Amino acid sequence: MTEFKSASARPRGLVDWHMTADKGRGVVAVHACSAGTVLECSPIITVPDVDLLNREGALTVFDQYLLYWSDDPAQSVAMGGGLLMFYNHSTDPNIEFQSGPEPESMCVVALRDIAAGEELVYDYDVPLWFVPAEPR
Repeated sequence: MTEFKSASARPRGLVDWHMTADKGRGVVAVHACSAGTVLECSPIITVPDVDLLNREGALTVFDQYLLYWSDDPAQSVAMGGGLLMFYNHSTDPNIEFQSGPEPESMCVVALRDIAAGEELVYDYDVPLWFVPAEPR
């Protein structure tokens, strides 16, 4: 994960969530924005690996919404605040997550120009536990 370094004011009113026909909840851009725009910055709560349940079979609902945080086993995943846990997967992402600027926070940054109303998606970069929706 790239680190976001600007400590300027946190973005407000640039993203919203909605229900999608094929993915459930998703996050969309409220306004058109250019590549490099910081769309959301939110706090996270790190989850120590020792607190994760090791179960055979299907993931729990909780497991499905955890975000990668670091390679440190003491805090490899996190629960995202704000809308962080509701961005959907795509192999053709238009955003990326970056750590910072405050400790234990994460920002969403546009990888390319994004239209108002466009769903914001990133590549989960893990083996998927679901069948991805067909690209539109």
